Amino acid sequence: MSDNEGAAMTNDIEALLRLNDAINTAENAGDLAALGTMIASRLAFRRRDGSVADRETFLAAPRPGERRLRIESVQVHGARAIVACTVADAGISTHNLRLFAKEDGVWKLLGWANEPAV
Repeated sequence: MSDNEGAAMTNDIEALLRLNDAINTAENAGDLAALGTMIASRLAFRRRDGSVADRETFLAAPRPGERRLRIESVQVHGARAIVACTVADAGISTHNLRLFAKEDGVWKLLGWANEPAV
């Protein structure tokens, strides 16, 4: 990996960390307008209970809370990335896998799958 590639990957990882923090902040506040700017034009979201929501369904139902985000890993694969994290809210921990893709050079959340954390 060249120095330029390494710097680009570091920048992408930092951007993804900031984006995940911003998603958590917007979710906690129930700020659907802000969430809408971070989500790709299409979204598949698998909730902890196994139900699946699309972008419109997800953005139609605010769920404010006091989520605490803990990032486990960030893997960048060109213009795609996977972030694994755990979110704790009201004593319940949920493991998240989040798929991001760049749209016009900006990272957007494309897919999100949750399940109970062990």
